[in-house]
Amino acid sequence: MRLLTVIISVILLIGAFFLSYRPENEDIPASADQGKGVSMPSLMYHSVLKDPSRTGEYVITPQLLESDLKYLKNNGYTAVTPEEILAFADEGASLPEKPIFITFDDGHLNNITYALPLLEEYGMKATVNITGAFTVQSEKENDPNPAYAYMTRENAAELTKGDVFAVGCHTYNMHSLNCRRGASRNKGESEEAYLRIFAEDTDRWLELFGSGHTVYAYPYGMMSKEGLDVLRERGFRIILTCRETGNFIQNDGSLKNELVIIDRYNRTGLVQTDEFMKSCGI
Repeated sequence: MRLLTVIISVILLIGAFFLSYRPENEDIPASADQGKGVSMPSLMYHSVLKDPSRTGEYVITPQLLESDLKYLKNNGYTAVTPEEILAFADEGASLPEKPIFITFDDGHLNNITYALPLLEEYGMKATVNITGAFTVQSEKENDPNPAYAYMTRENAAELTKGDVFAVGCHTYNMHSLNCRRGASRNKGESEEAYLRIFAEDTDRWLELFGSGHTVYAYPYGMMSKEGLDVLRERGFRIILTCRETGNFIQNDGSLKNELVIIDRYNRTGLVQTDEFMKSCGI
């Protein structure tokens, strides 16, 4: 089972290399860029592993993560939660002068092992977007090795008891490139058929982790606008893309109770902190 998990992870990373961060997906609504609000970059991490030989496009070391967090703190950035973002957009509540939204995709167990202590040390907060099918598989294998395992429901429940990590949805089982491109609508697929499949997948995730979650991250950044109403109806408010650009979050009333689209910069492990942050305008 361990070998199967490793193979699945490799396939996902290869697929992500070709499809994840493509800004030309026209179904992604544009972020707001005018009006009353605040600029807020968002960073997208994945796996955090101690073995430097495994560092890659979607894998970083704890040392590199610590370097990032230290850079952000030294440059006056404050990591914010989904609740704080929505309070700002809906009610005009205050945000820090230099907010940043930190996310981890897929639900790797090593986010708890290595990332959580560092986030606590530097006073940062983050959202981990979990893929339900990975959780179910991890629970079946019952092999909690941070080198390859994913979070269980028990792990996720423990995370949400603290004040560091929030939990978001990364689909139940649409994190693949087999039958469709992530959670997007297939060419020639009827809208009715797509909405049924998309809603069923989202509901299966909610059955695992419960209601009350507000963040939904599209695998590979591939989405279809037809599904946005499905997410809104189920209480999701913050939609995460893989489009690598900054964000301007409005609080002039235009986003009240509407979806907030947040674009994210993928944190590759192949460049050092200063180079990466500068490429993100941070």
